[in-house]
Amino acid sequence: MPHYQRNIRIFSYFLLPILGFLLGWSLSQKNAAQLAQPQANPQENISNGEATSQPIKIAKPKKFKKTDPSSVDLDIFWETWSAMESSFLYKEKLNARDQVHGATKGLIKSLGDPYTTYMTPEDTSDFEETMSGEFEGIGAEIGIRDERLTVVTPLKGTPAELAGLKSGDQVWQIDGESTLGISIEEAVKKIRGPKGESVTLTVLRKKNKKPLDVVIVRDTILIKNAEYEMKGDIGVITISSFGDNVLKEFTSAVSELVLKNPKGIIIDLRNNPGGHLLHTVKIAKDFLPKKTIVRTRGLSIGQNGDYISGRDAAFENIPLIILVNGGSASASEIFAGAMQDYRRAVVIGEKTFGKGSVQQVVPLSDGSSLKVTIMEWLTPNERSIHDVGIQPHEVIEPTEEEIEAEIDRIMERAIELLGEPNTMAKILEGPIPTVDELLEAAKDKEASELDELKVTSGDTE
Repeated sequence: MPHYQRNIRIFSYFLLPILGFLLGWSLSQKNAAQLAQPQANPQENISNGEATSQPIKIAKPKKFKKTDPSSVDLDIFWETWSAMESSFLYKEKLNARDQVHGATKGLIKSLGDPYTTYMTPEDTSDFEETMSGEFEGIGAEIGIRDERLTVVTPLKGTPAELAGLKSGDQVWQIDGESTLGISIEEAVKKIRGPKGESVTLTVLRKKNKKPLDVVIVRDTILIKNAEYEMKGDIGVITISSFGDNVLKEFTSAVSELVLKNPKGIIIDLRNNPGGHLLHTVKIAKDFLPKKTIVRTRGLSIGQNGDYISGRDAAFENIPLIILVNGGSASASEIFAGAMQDYRRAVVIGEKTFGKGSVQQVVPLSDGSSLKVTIMEWLTPNERSIHDVGIQPHEVIEPTEEEIEAEIDRIMERAIELLGEPNTMAKILEGPIPTVDELLEAAKDKEASELDELKVTSGDTE
């Protein structure tokens, strides 16, 4: 037999099976590695607000079940379904699709996390339109706080702000309908509507014993993310949200502000409901280069890590003050918390909202979607802000009279501090304030005022 024929036979009988085995093993390892990876890069799928951030939809997740379906007793569910079909009086209201969506919402609600929600195909479409940065509505960020629908912040220049809606307002009714037990998505659907039409929110406000009706005329909402102005030799950068266009707008503001050679910078994050995590990190580099800005904690390896700012720093050595209030949430809290941890900026104003969890939008097969909490944010010193917030170095709470007279005492104090470098240095050298300290200080103040009242009463008698 010729040598080449013998070689071909050896290749066919021995080498081909070996190559086939190696190829199959290689493919199996590749698939296993893909299954082991997280479903999405947390850098690209951050959602924090109903009106200002743009989550990127991830690919449909691979089927992975920790719970064996055969071990779950669904008899009660089907017994209920059957009893409803046989006994419910208003047969015309029975709709299998709506019942499945309702049951799914109930499943998610059982988790007790107001930020993890199920959205029907219609809800999903509305959510995507809102995230685009232009929509028709009132222009307010809402959330659930203490099981009540709450205004996180009215966005600057929107109908909500112009009508007098305030951060912290509890929304008890929407057009006369109770909001008890309502989800954020359901509330958004009720509040949004065509331009020119009005919606009435019945709200309970701090220091007010009675609810009040706030009538708001809907309009087209266009969100301006960042802008700047000069107040004397002080540069003021207002960041309304860390939304889609914030990097472009912030870069434009910085390029102009640098030419003004400011002696100090004020970053106004009041009523900033958050936005994209990476945008926050990229903006932070101009004030705090090559530093960890935020830490994330989740279930998978890809969801645990540090996000570090870049090298360029336009304002690295310029005195910095950050303004916050109860409407500052999520990404704005991360920004303020990082500057506070590194003693880079004095933070003044009111305690922030306390939204430190990260949501991811998971598309489902029928066009519906699941917005699910996947991670928690921590400051560089690993402080959790969720349900806690950021405590300012100096607490300043504007009065109703000051607000009505358009007196901005927080801004005035910021400008004053920038003219007192020794005072700023002393504040930054001191301990980082915590919410517990604020509560203790409030208790001490209340006790002191009570003692003073007793003494005064005694003198009078």
